[in-house]
Amino acid sequence: MRTFLTLLCCCLSSLLLAQGLDVTEFSQMQALQDTTAYPTEQGQFQIAPYPEISEVYQIPAYDLYDRYWDVAHLRSRTLEIPFSNDRIMLILVQAANNPFSFPCSYDEVTQRYGQVGKAGFHPGVDLKVVHQTLVRNCFDGVVRMAKYYNVYGWMVVVRHYNGLETLYAHLDKLCVKPGQLLHAGDVIGQAGNSGNTKDCILHFETRFMNEFFDPNLLIDFENETLHKNTLVLTPDDFRPMKEVENSSVTQAPSPVSEKPLQAPTPKSQPTTKTEPQSTVNSQQSTAKTEILSKPIANGQQPTAKTETLSKPIANSQQPTAKTESSNAEYYVVQKGDNLYRISVKFHTTVDNLLKINNLPNADKITEGQRLRVK
Repeated sequence: MRTFLTLLCCCLSSLLLAQGLDVTEFSQMQALQDTTAYPTEQGQFQIAPYPEISEVYQIPAYDLYDRYWDVAHLRSRTLEIPFSNDRIMLILVQAANNPFSFPCSYDEVTQRYGQVGKAGFHPGVDLKVVHQTLVRNCFDGVVRMAKYYNVYGWMVVVRHYNGLETLYAHLDKLCVKPGQLLHAGDVIGQAGNSGNTKDCILHFETRFMNEFFDPNLLIDFENETLHKNTLVLTPDDFRPMKEVENSSVTQAPSPVSEKPLQAPTPKSQPTTKTEPQSTVNSQQSTAKTEILSKPIANGQQPTAKTETLSKPIANSQQPTAKTESSNAEYYVVQKGDNLYRISVKFHTTVDNLLKINNLPNADKITEGQRLRVK
């Protein structure tokens, strides 16, 4: 029976190709239709079979966010953005990622980022869409939130590996849950008019370290592309939260409208050390208390739970650094590293790493490569 179904799918795919239809679009529609439905109080999840994270080291930018991973609240902690000389550069797309994907097809921009009247402020961009238009994830990352959230309605927040977070709100249905691994272009739900809106729109936000900024800084909405593969942000690009808390925005709420929920403090805080390679490889990670997502089941919303992890960290996952007599510090590139992550770990900048290592661009690093970091 399975063989017959496989042959039937192949025949259908060939027929679609012959007709010139978008096979990718067809397969994404099937991903929504073929998954298990989980009833909820205010709608229905249709969970797509995307893989899920199982260890805390798989959480994007986990250390950068001070071990903050809240699946229940949009912004329950104030974090300090690691500016260097009043700027920070994010690498949006590089060789190891999938390309950028525009979130959806739309008719027009109905509301832009910025001041609304004298007292209001709109923290994102609203796109007028057709009901149940597919909404796609913009960059590779992991789902942090997927729930009904105040005036946002059904919404999804995805954290990406450079620390950027993208938010998709006023959806009609969701097909992801917290903890799922996504590629750029993966379907996360269908557009609608849930929450505080009568029109069918997609409310889209970009955030970094819990602070939002204008999505137009990285996305050309007219051409549905990125302006560049890198993004430079300064303190002036972020709107002070105290101003937004007192705003009277109708389409988008104050991001701190819920009671804060602090993540538990780990039992043992790691410290930055400079040790020989042989010493680091022989060590194991201490037990930690982390917030991970709980799968949706029996009609419940995703909740946060506390787990204790005592699994040793593999040698390939543990960064190593050593200090030579010249006071220059070096680091061995690990799997999944990029210059941005390394710059944050050693409190420097990507530009400085490029300069002191004579690198032509930020993509030219490989696993096992020895880089000078100080």
